[in-house]
Amino acid sequence: MLYNDPRPISLLTGHSAVEAISKLSTNRLSVNKENNVDRAVVCDGSGRVLDAPHVVWDESGVILLHTTSNKPDYLMAVARDLSKGSGQVMDATGAIDRFLCHRDQCPDQTGLIITNLGVMGKYSIVLNPTGSEKFSHTRLTPEVLIEIGGLTDNHLNGRYLPHHIGLADYVRLDNGCYPGQEIHARMDSRNPNKKKMIWIESEDPPNQNSLVISGFNCKLITPLGGSIVHGIIEDSTEEGLHDTAVGTVNTLDILHAL
Repeated sequence: MLYNDPRPISLLTGHSAVEAISKLSTNRLSVNKENNVDRAVVCDGSGRVLDAPHVVWDESGVILLHTTSNKPDYLMAVARDLSKGSGQVMDATGAIDRFLCHRDQCPDQTGLIITNLGVMGKYSIVLNPTGSEKFSHTRLTPEVLIEIGGLTDNHLNGRYLPHHIGLADYVRLDNGCYPGQEIHARMDSRNPNKKKMIWIESEDPPNQNSLVISGFNCKLITPLGGSIVHGIIEDSTEEGLHDTAVGTVNTLDILHAL
């Protein structure tokens, strides 16, 4: 099964393309011909995540695989920066075939594959695969993203800190003065992150904004009404079956969200 991913894709051209997106990211990107994939996390001034695109090296510059459903506004700042040289921001959504797949059901030959994502690291991003017509296809929806451990607009657009939605590994405070850095530095020095994002499966969908799991209050991120939701909870909470107010739920950690 291949999930057709309709989320926007941008191409940043010019010799300063990597630097332009690095200025906004919580980590300094290292993308080149040898190391062709990295990930940016772009936050607002409050340190909350706007977008977390995978960044792919291209001969013309870099490709951004956005996690938002619409093209993010911060691209205007990137375009202004690139325009000082010979670069620009281009919409590459229709020019690149982007899919998600289970690691055991991916095409053998692809233009690029990014692995170990989503629930239990079982999912991959695939670009421009060969022979994709041999696979069954379905459109990627927010409901599917929640099921496989991906980010949706409910996680992004300035709603949550990167530490709480499976993006803590990409927060490095030594990358200049990116938006939200002061907030992240204060958290690091005063209150080190002790929370994580989890995948929750419940036979009876929770009808509230939070749920007590193993004695800890879990803030539910995704819309109510589904049998699978995401939540933010204390890092020490163990995976597995838990008795709750809505019955027994099964939880898994989401370490690297799609």
